[in-house]
Amino acid sequence: MEKSIHSIVSLFPDFEERIEFLFESDENFRDICKDYILCTSYIMEQKKNSNKYRIQLEEYEDVKQNLEEEIFRMLSKNEST
Repeated sequence: MEKSIHSIVSLFPDFEERIEFLFESDENFRDICKDYILCTSYIMEQKKNSNKYRIQLEEYEDVKQNLEEEIFRMLSKNEST
């Protein structure tokens, strides 16, 4: 398994095989996962820094939530195919 998708698998452990498959075969899924990984990395980094970026952090938290929902939607949709 590619190291970068560990956070996705930990988020959706019941879909581990599906995540690996889609990450290898579906460019759109791979891009969304990479966006999610970048987003969560940015959030964690900014939380360490200070509160001066609080509004921006809230926006990234919203983006993170939307990406999680999109990943789950893709996993669920592709599971039946």
